[in-house]
Amino acid sequence: MYTMRKYKIINIIILVLIINACVHKPDIVQCIAGTGGNLSIVAYAAHGNIPIPNYYTHLDTAFVKFGTLSSPGTKPENYDTYYVSDPGEDHIHCYGLKCGNYFIYRTAWDSVSNVSLYGGYGTSISDPEGGKSIIVAVN
Repeated sequence: MYTMRKYKIINIIILVLIINACVHKPDIVQCIAGTGGNLSIVAYAAHGNIPIPNYYTHLDTAFVKFGTLSSPGTKPENYDTYYVSDPGEDHIHCYGLKCGNYFIYRTAWDSVSNVSLYGGYGTSISDPEGGKSIIVAVN
């Protein structure tokens, strides 16, 4: 009788293991920031809630740091890549990104004061099929 009970317990354990192995588990998507993806961040610049457009004579830049929401500083060499504005557009396309955390350091030209403005914004993309638009406050 003891051996019969032992075989029943072993059979139940084997059955549970087989069922567990057959259950479909959703793929886990790991978001590791960087290039090589199909996502985009569209970075607008605003000074005091006033949008700052790009000018043909002064193309703006978005410096991008991968894997952080915090600023690595103001030096371009602290960033992993950069994107330059298209003339006449009011934003910069940061394209070819993977999901993950990013810090965007954005430059803009104030044509009224004739000065460069700077600002940063930390953002995260968790949807591997999406992208986002952000407004970077520049001063």
